[in-house]
Amino acid sequence: MASIGAPVCVVRRYKPEDTAAAQDIMTKTVMETVSDYFWSAIFTEVLPQVALLTIAFSYIGLGVPFYFCLLGIPTAIVIIYAVIWLAHMSKALEVGQEMTNIPRLFLEHPDRCFWVAEVLECSEASELDSFMNKMKKVEYHFMSEEESSAREAELRGTRRHVVGLLGLTKSMRGGMKGWLRHLAVKKAYRRRGIAQRLLDEAIHFSTEHCLDEIELVATECHHKARELFYKKGFEVQHTYFKYYFNVQQPLYIFNLPVKPPKAELSEISSS
Repeated sequence: MASIGAPVCVVRRYKPEDTAAAQDIMTKTVMETVSDYFWSAIFTEVLPQVALLTIAFSYIGLGVPFYFCLLGIPTAIVIIYAVIWLAHMSKALEVGQEMTNIPRLFLEHPDRCFWVAEVLECSEASELDSFMNKMKKVEYHFMSEEESSAREAELRGTRRHVVGLLGLTKSMRGGMKGWLRHLAVKKAYRRRGIAQRLLDEAIHFSTEHCLDEIELVATECHHKARELFYKKGFEVQHTYFKYYFNVQQPLYIFNLPVKPPKAELSEISSS
């Protein structure tokens, strides 16, 4: 049994009071990829095209002296970054609004769910201790919601922070398939097994609800997430492409076959 001083992480079902934390996590997660998309655009034909249009408009349309028109190159860089940032912010607002509808989207049906990962820290820990805990690699003692409830008296007084999210809904592709959405962990708490534990919870839930497969989509920018999906046994089933600023960005549909519950397997083998 872990002591109170040890870092504890509880993976549990979403509660209404988690909404603000979920919105904050998803907004920051969406905005993290701005720089990736920006550099992808800069090192393609997008930059010279936008720069040429800016210079031509300034010189021909506005009559600006040509040597001043050369400022169209840095102006084009700013325009590209601004457009990508605005596109991401629009997506972040959309996802943030979705976080306010978690009960309706994920909790009204028995084969859907939404989980949060909540870190519990000793309330006596100083701000410096908390900062150092985020900076170094920490091995968490993971608890289920049932275990944390059983140890409620022992855990009373700890500071609680929601640091990770994951939702499971029905696949848009039909059949007995689950669709994983909004897997996100706060940047300071990554590479500590939290995302893996959230995935384990979703896989166990899918098994218990007799789903055949689990699917999800990952972009080219999510390198670490794709490593985790491969590690958990997911495979890329399809690849398709979207265009941002005329830059081709691959998106990968991952798939994981789900095994039936052990009780069901024993029934099959005995029949």
